[in-house]
Amino acid sequence: MTYDTLLYDEDARGIALVTLNRPEFMNAFDRQMGLEFVDVWARIRKSESIKAVVLRAAGDRAFCTGADVKKGGWADKTQGPFDLEDPSGYLGPKQNRVWKPVVCAVHGLCAGGAFYFINESDIVICSDDAQFFDPHVTFGLVSAVEPVGAMGRMPLADITRMALMGNDERISASTALRISLVTEVTNRPELWSRAEEIAATLANKPAAAIQGTVKAIWESADLPRTMAVANALKYCQLGNPIGKAEVDRWNTPRAKWRLR
Repeated sequence: MTYDTLLYDEDARGIALVTLNRPEFMNAFDRQMGLEFVDVWARIRKSESIKAVVLRAAGDRAFCTGADVKKGGWADKTQGPFDLEDPSGYLGPKQNRVWKPVVCAVHGLCAGGAFYFINESDIVICSDDAQFFDPHVTFGLVSAVEPVGAMGRMPLADITRMALMGNDERISASTALRISLVTEVTNRPELWSRAEEIAATLANKPAAAIQGTVKAIWESADLPRTMAVANALKYCQLGNPIGKAEVDRWNTPRAKWRLR
């Protein structure tokens, strides 16, 4: 499949580079992008060579400003009120059963539906020019799916404030770091290379260990704590024999670790 709204590449390190590519529309998503993401996530899921993903966006102004309202938003006007599909089913890696780690690199404006990407990424970093906000209520729309999806990432007080303030307030890169919306802030020129560096580190580890860890953590979000802990053990039982066989524990070179 060829893509009109995305750029896709794979490199020798086992990284899939997925770039939102509608910069003239500030990378707002439409149904075409949704369909292309379904294909991309399936492609990544099925590939044995891909070990990690970098999700980023083209252009200078924005990572993504949500649904393309100039094209009518996401809703299909021919559908009834109970047939409406949530965009995350198309856009989100986890809802497309991708357990390979996704590193999301955010720059510029990141608004509303852009949280579909953030909420299902494993590591989110941003450049110092990033600004996060949710404009729904300003235009008379209920802000629901995006902030609820962020509840595993941000404190409730910050989610509520963002959702209720609408266009009247934006979250800076430094505030995003403080409230754990992102885990690292870099300057703009280094953003993509830093995201690739993180993804390369993940790709270099045994795939069974990395993907089992991702799936165990994400599945736990839907379970009570006791059940989540019991459920997590099965991933150790399944993944450890595979991952350990790929590592010589006693002769592994000392890691050149980085203090964060």
